[in-house]
Amino acid sequence: MPAKKHNKQSGFTLIELIVAVGIFGLIVSMVFGVFVFAAVSQRRIIALRNVEDNLRFAVESMSKEMRTGKNFDAAAGSISFTNAKSQAVIYRLNNGIIEKSSDGGASYSAITGSETIIDYLNFYLMGQAAGDGLQPRITITAGATSQVGNQSANLKIQTTVSERFLQS
Repeated sequence: MPAKKHNKQSGFTLIELIVAVGIFGLIVSMVFGVFVFAAVSQRRIIALRNVEDNLRFAVESMSKEMRTGKNFDAAAGSISFTNAKSQAVIYRLNNGIIEKSSDGGASYSAITGSETIIDYLNFYLMGQAAGDGLQPRITITAGATSQVGNQSANLKIQTTVSERFLQS
């Protein structure tokens, strides 16, 4: 008797194909989610670096000059004093930017970048009265926001600067 031939065709069944496409779709969506999360995180980190760099530079610049200054006078969002070079210096907050004048207010230059908005800047003077025996100190508080794409970062900072010499 002749042998029977089995006519088997090799290939995938519909069920196997649906499962394979489903697993592939799941993996692709997970990888896409990771890339989206990484991009959002990168924009947030850039915003945070912008605000940190701008505030750190501004506060360090002001602090360095204030340590050797004298005759301080603070008003809302500004401080004026005489620096070690006998220049009339003013630091102020103007439209979200910290500005400095070294000529008594005739002209100002920005010391923070446009990518960072300074929300507030305050100066608190202590021990400024001549002859009070207290070490003169200036406390600086500032808050800033930086926006990169749809991500923003906020930072608040406070530091106290002591003058090198007592007021006489």
